[in-house]
Amino acid sequence: MISMKVSGISILIFIFFCSNSPAQTDGYFIYPQSIHAGDYFSTIGLLTASLPEDQVEEASSMIRGPLFTYQGLYGLENNFQLYGGVYTNIITFHFSVGPKWGLAFNKFAFKVGYDIAYWFGKLEQFGFQSKIRGWISYPNLTLGYDFKKFAISVKGELIILTHLTEKQDNIEISTNRNSFAGMTLGIYIEQPLWKKNYMLFGLKINYTKFYYPTWAAFATFDRYLYIPEIVLGINL
Repeated sequence: MISMKVSGISILIFIFFCSNSPAQTDGYFIYPQSIHAGDYFSTIGLLTASLPEDQVEEASSMIRGPLFTYQGLYGLENNFQLYGGVYTNIITFHFSVGPKWGLAFNKFAFKVGYDIAYWFGKLEQFGFQSKIRGWISYPNLTLGYDFKKFAISVKGELIILTHLTEKQDNIEISTNRNSFAGMTLGIYIEQPLWKKNYMLFGLKINYTKFYYPTWAAFATFDRYLYIPEIVLGINL
C-alpha cells in the first residue's frame, strides 16, 4: 500500500512538470469536454488494484493481475455522447455502454451518465469448474477543470447489481434483485504526450461489497471493502 502511494505521488509530480506546451482539449477523454456529433475519442490502458489480503489470500496471479481496458466516446447531437468500454483480466470480461450528457463553462465542465454493463467470468484451472455472469448499472457524475497544460477530473459513480448468476460444477444460483453494492471516486489527470496522444493517470477508490474482478476468489464476506486502484492509459 505504501509503495503504491509513493509511486502515485511520483507520477503526479512528473505529469505536472514535464509539459511545456499547452494542451488541446481534443485529446482529453475523462475530462467532460463537449464532443461534436460524429467525433470519436478512445483510450487504452490498464488498472491495477491493491486487493484486501483477507479476501484473496492465496488467489492466483490471474486474480491479482491488472485489468486491460479499451474505452470509446462517440459524439451525438445536443451535447449527448455514447460511451462504450471493455475491461478484461483474461478470466473475466466486462462490457459497458451508456449515454452521457454534459456542459462546459469556460474552463469548468461536468458530465452525467448512466452506464449498463454485462460481465462474465470462467475459471477451469486449479481444480475449479466455475462460471459467473451478471449485469451492473453505474450512474455517474464527472467534474473537470482545464488548466491548459493539463486537465483534472473527478468522477464518482454508484454500483448497482441488477442480476447475478453463479455456477459451481452443476449447481447454479441466480438473483434478479436490484441491490446497492457501493460506490467509486476517482481523480484523473490528462496531459499531452505526443502529437494528439494524451497520457491518462488516475487514482480510483472503490468502496464496495462486490468488486467483480475478484469473483474467482470466492469471497463470502458481507461487508464493504476499501479497494484503491491506479489507472494508466493513453488517449488515442
